[in-house]
Amino acid sequence: MAPELAQRGMRTAMAAPVHENGAVVGSLIVGSYRPDRVYTKADQEVLTAFAEHVSLAVTDARTLEEMHQAFHDSLTGLASRALFMDRLQHGLAVAARDGTRAAVLFVDLDRFKAVNDSLGHAAGDLLLIGVADRLRGCLRGSDTAARFGGDEFALLLHNAYWPEQVAVVADRILTALKEPFHIGGRECFVGASIGIAFSDPGQRDAETLMQDADLAMYEAKRKGKGRCEIFEPSMRTSIRESVDLESDLRHALERDELVLRYQPIVELRSGRVTGLEALVRWQHPERGMVPPLDFIPLAEETGLILPIGRWVLREACAQVARWNAERPGQPPLTMSVNLSVCQLRQPALPAIVAEILAETGVDPTSLVLEITESVLVNEKDGTVQQLEELKALGVRLAVDDFGTGYSSLAYLQRLPVDILKIDKSFVDELGHGAKATALTRAIVHLGRTLDLSTVAEGIELAEQYGELRDGGCDLGQGYYIAKPLAADEIEAMLVRPAA
Repeated sequence: MAPELAQRGMRTAMAAPVHENGAVVGSLIVGSYRPDRVYTKADQEVLTAFAEHVSLAVTDARTLEEMHQAFHDSLTGLASRALFMDRLQHGLAVAARDGTRAAVLFVDLDRFKAVNDSLGHAAGDLLLIGVADRLRGCLRGSDTAARFGGDEFALLLHNAYWPEQVAVVADRILTALKEPFHIGGRECFVGASIGIAFSDPGQRDAETLMQDADLAMYEAKRKGKGRCEIFEPSMRTSIRESVDLESDLRHALERDELVLRYQPIVELRSGRVTGLEALVRWQHPERGMVPPLDFIPLAEETGLILPIGRWVLREACAQVARWNAERPGQPPLTMSVNLSVCQLRQPALPAIVAEILAETGVDPTSLVLEITESVLVNEKDGTVQQLEELKALGVRLAVDDFGTGYSSLAYLQRLPVDILKIDKSFVDELGHGAKATALTRAIVHLGRTLDLSTVAEGIELAEQYGELRDGGCDLGQGYYIAKPLAADEIEAMLVRPAA
């Protein structure tokens, strides 16, 4: 520093160190152009005192900055979890004292992972910043918005006297988040699921209130996402049951609790059984037969659908191979197996199917893999490649629940499918007017035009069976024909002549 001062014409100078938390980070300098300037001990003491004041200011500023960083999310600037919980604890104390209520809204973004995975983390960060800005715009100045990490946010509303008041705020947030976000020249869409919990009179436990809001949020997701739910005590029981069910499901395979039932698929003109659909059931040792709707969504959510799906595929292939071996000289039966979206996204799926085909010895043409139409409509190029690799193995592919997807039918030209399964909702309408009959016949005609077989699902009445047969539908299944049956019941049915 001395040479630099000399270059500027300074002839005499004195300096005092500036500290930050005890470490020297700079200096405070006083200089003079007069060569005869002498700094007394008193001058030095004054400069030292000034330097100590500067040191205190620097330390305080850095401390304030660190405190802000500790109590705010670095990406969005919203409150951190620690600051939110502190404010919630204080808010509960005030509410208990004044006889008011506080409300917590737990907000979890829907479809954020898809944006983050497809456009990258930088785009995901910009999206989170945009979400934070919209959340701020939906709140009063006295309320608190926080980011809890990832795509989870929490909101604290004071003086929440009526549920209707808070529901209005939640609806405002849902509406705001439905609007497109413009990220890197693209429009991105997300939604949110919101759980709401209100403090009880005198409640001071912040953690319990957060848990209640979290449970309500999961209930909103369970009911279809893009909505809000208010916490009810019964949700605690429901989540405990779900946790217990998940624990039991994880052991169901190793304990041989899963079983297959087979629903016959018949040729409508002759009534002859041409194939079967394999349907998994869970024989729980205490709960009895657990309905698929109670455990299949849970299996998909937890990833257990992958080992379960593999087991179903292996068992179904082995069974149809046995039946066809016992029916020499007769047309081979087909076996239909449903694929979940989780299975379809497995890169190893074609290899898994090839391994099971080789292991069980089943003719690939006897296996029909069913994929729900909504999955085919929403999936991208990776799905097309997966289906083409499966098709190359010799198996057949069916579009399940056909007619329920809200998209162009162009995917039928792109994808290597063989069969259209007409959704039960169309079959249910048969006999209720000419339009319903015409629509179902149009689907059959579409299948014939594209050289695809048609299978009607959920036939429950003789009239429905007759209309489908007369309309040219190839195959059908449903309780009018037969409910899902155990393997021995199917064997007895196969030896009976067609009705």
